[in-house]
Amino acid sequence: IPSVTINSVPAGPVCNGTNVTFTATPVNGGATPSYQWTINGNPVGNNSPSFTSSSLANNSNIQVGMTSSAACPVPPVVSSNVITMTVNPILTPQVSITANPSGPICDGDPVTFTATAVNAGSAPVYQWKINGLNTGSKSPTFASSTLNHNDLVEVVLTSNATCVQPASDTSNVIVMTVNPIVT
Repeated sequence: IPSVTINSVPAGPVCNGTNVTFTATPVNGGATPSYQWTINGNPVGNNSPSFTSSSLANNSNIQVGMTSSAACPVPPVVSSNVITMTVNPILTPQVSITANPSGPICDGDPVTFTATAVNAGSAPVYQWKINGLNTGSKSPTFASSTLNHNDLVEVVLTSNATCVQPASDTSNVIVMTVNPIVT
């Protein structure tokens, strides 16, 4: 009694465009079993115990049919288990920042900057920069009361979302207008 099972590498969810290799493991297939791979019931691949694709869609069903070359197989043609693929889309992280207050400030006034992110994931990292130098904590807000005139404030977001390309994005730059205190 022939049978065949398949597995995939990598197993589990993949990102769009990932190469996935499916391998058939025959039982009582004989010396030269033949294989027909299918995606959603449509023939793909060639007569091989493995099949690789990088163009799978979400919920694609992959299966292989095997014709045994063993003597007296019952039945001679068997179908494998079905692997239903979870294919996640490629995401692009984006971040922008705003300042409060947004207009000119006086020397020593506190300003709070807030980052708004898209496709950041569940635990993103924010690296704040003043004039290109790292500052602040790794949170989506940053406050300072020591800004100088023409300081450049920006943030770099590093996303931990699944399937992000690239993994980081740099925000818009806010140029500070800081007026001196007049007596």
